[in-house]
Parts: sequence; C-alpha cells; structure tokens
Amino acid sequence: MKKPIIIGLVAVAAVAGGLPYASGYLAESQTRQSLVDLNSRSPYGKMEIVKYERGYKATYAEYKWVTNPELEQDLPIGEVVIGCDGVHKMLSFDYSCTLKNMGLQDEQIRAAFKGKEPVTISGNIDLMGEETSQMTINPFDITTATNVRITSDGGRMSSKANASLSEVEVDGTFSPVAVVDAGGGEVRISESTLTMDGAMYEKRFFLGDSKFNVDHITVVAPELEAPLTVKGVSMVSSGDVENGNYSGDGSLNIGEFTLPAALNKRTNSDVSVKDVSIGVSFADTPFAPISKLSDYSQKLAKQMSESGSVDPGMVGMDEQFLKEQVVALLKKDLAINLWVNSDVNDGALESHVNTLLTKDITEEFISELETGGALAAMKLLQQVDLDILVAIPNSVSELSPEVAMMAAMSNKFVADDAGLTAKLILKDGAITLNGEPTSIENLMR
Repeated sequence: MKKPIIIGLVAVAAVAGGLPYASGYLAESQTRQSLVDLNSRSPYGKMEIVKYERGYKATYAEYKWVTNPELEQDLPIGEVVIGCDGVHKMLSFDYSCTLKNMGLQDEQIRAAFKGKEPVTISGNIDLMGEETSQMTINPFDITTATNVRITSDGGRMSSKANASLSEVEVDGTFSPVAVVDAGGGEVRISESTLTMDGAMYEKRFFLGDSKFNVDHITVVAPELEAPLTVKGVSMVSSGDVENGNYSGDGSLNIGEFTLPAALNKRTNSDVSVKDVSIGVSFADTPFAPISKLSDYSQKLAKQMSESGSVDPGMVGMDEQFLKEQVVALLKKDLAINLWVNSDVNDGALESHVNTLLTKDITEEFISELETGGALAAMKLLQQVDLDILVAIPNSVSELSPEVAMMAAMSNKFVADDAGLTAKLILKDGAITLNGEPTSIENLMR
C-alpha cells in the first residue's frame, strides 16, 4: 500500500475518532446557550446546571429549576430536577431527558400519571446544529380538589429546527380528553392536532403558520336533553416580519353546532349555528415597539414576582415608556381588521371593523385624547379610513326581538328582506352611514 494512501486513511480515522467528542462539545455549547436565552427571558426563576459530565462517548447532565424566592414563598414549588443522558455519535448527539424530581408535589404528580413523570423528551443534534426532538405526554388520571376527574391517554409532539432557528417545524397529536364532574356534567374532547411551520424571529418570537385543530367537543349536562356536540374547532394564525413591519392574522373557527331547544327559551326550538369565524388581522405594524412591549411586560412580571405585588403600579410601571411605544405603533399605513361571522338558522350574521391609518397621528391623537376628551379624539379619526359593517339576519331577530328593537332605536340600521344592516364608511375625511353623508356629531347622538 502506498504511503500517501496510508497517511490518508490515518487522517480519516483520526477525524472519525474525534467526531464523537465534537458532537458532544457542540451539544454542550448549544445547551448552555439555550439556558442563557431561557433565563434571560424568564420572570419567575431560572434553570441551573447541577452537573454536566461530558466524556468521550457519553454525557450525563442534571438541571435544577430555581423559583424566585418571593414567588416560592407564595406558591411553594420545591426542587424540580431534570436528568439527561447523551450519546456521542460520529455525526450527531442523541439525548433523552426525564423529570427526576417534581418538587413538593412529586408523589401526587406521579400518581396522577400512573407512576410515571408527566413528559419524557428525546432528540438528536447533528454537527450542523440541526435538532429534532420528540416529547411524549404520558397517560394521566387527575382528580381535582373540587372532585373533577380529568383523564387522557396523553400524546406526542415532535419538532425540528436548524441552528439559527430560521426554520422551525412542530407536529403534535393529542389523545382524547374527558372531564367529568360530581354533578353528572361531562366534556369530551376528541383527538386534537397541532402544526407549526415558520421561524423564531430574533430567536424569541415564532412567526409563520400554526393551527390547533379539534374534530369535535361534546358537552353532557343534566339540563341538556341530549349531548351538545361542537364540530370542527380550530385556532389558526399566521404572521411574518418584512422591513421591520409585522403582518399577520389569527382566528377561532367553529364548523357547526346545534343549540338545543332546552336552552332556547324564546322559541323553544333548536338553533343551528355554522361556519363561525372570530378573528383579527394586522398589516404593516411596526415590530420594534411590539418587541419592546414584550420585553417590558416580562420585566414587569419579574418585578411583580420578586416583590410579591399583584398591582403593576406598585412596582413603578413606566407610563412614559408605554406611551412612547403606543405612539410608535400609530404610523401611516397601519391596518387592523376585526371580524365575527357565522350562519344562524341559515341566516348570515356578519360584522367587521376594517381600519387604515392614512397618516402618522401619533402624539396628536394622544394629546387630543388627554386634553380634548373623546369627541376631539373621534374627530381625529377622520384621518383614518374606516369600514364598519353589522348585518343581523331575520333568524337572529326572531330568536331575540330585543336585538332588533335596539337596532331600530339606534337609527343606524336599515331593513331589507334579509334583516338589518348598518354600514359606516370613513374615507378621505368623508363619512357615510348606509350610503348617506353624515358627521361625527350625528353619529355620537
């Protein structure tokens, strides 16, 4: 065998022999940095490394959660210890973690989880820092102090993220949950799923698409003649930051349910409700003040935790700082839209509020609100494009005549064959109500 080949093989063997050590070193570095990030954001305590024993092919580590003394005094938790085993491979690091001690309630918690810890976590970190993990939620049977029993077969959740957290994926499936009280009431939640696909912006804020879905929720109660089943429940959100501005939306959605006649005293008939959507969207929202407000809320929570106070004013809340962040949010082109829609007995119930700031009203708006009162601030709203719609179908008026009476008395609605509708539009300083010109003063009457 030629000498260069021998030297090459020796070099490859040397590199390969060092790879397990490298994977262990990388895993320790990533773990320590994650703890620094976690502790910098946690207002309630911190995670400490009790021991970290890294060998050539394996690592054992223990971590301890330390609650802030003032919070521990009010809500005793005790010592929570996590133990993790790691195996160094040539190109990756495998780990598994369990709760060794769950504080003062360790025995009761293990009993509720049938002798096991609530969750176990395992995963893998490769030499590029990409991490995949799996969390298993063990079956549980919990009885509360009020004699409510909660049972489930648990669930599992997997995640995948690159080292920079610019790519994050989460996929979870959770077993059905049953909640039964002593009075005969019961709530049964079907299998549910969670999906997330996006990134951790600034390594703190998840941005992307997420969806939590429940096929159906069934309620059993003595006052109901039959079980009430709500189908197709989901919470959906999406968001992104571009050029420093956040745009995103979120909604709660319900496919359908039937309100039984026993709960409808007005007509003593079933009420069919379908396609419910309640949501909000934002566009071109400055993200910097959102980030600062998030940081400040955590700081405030930590101060309250350390002082034992439940009143933010008692820990010196910085009102000037809060005002500055609100002012920073009120910029030109900021759009906020709200909506509530559904079908009630085949009648379309619709409502939305769509707004668009046409200029930076900022300090002017705040000043007018503080010195001129609500009417002066309302006049400034003429610098905002506004679209408000409320459509009440006849099917809702039949169920609640009071709604129709209040709408008629307000002089803001018009009637047609479908029901009652009010549409208010502010555009370029002009105001119309149901297509007719009006003014802020008339609207306030």
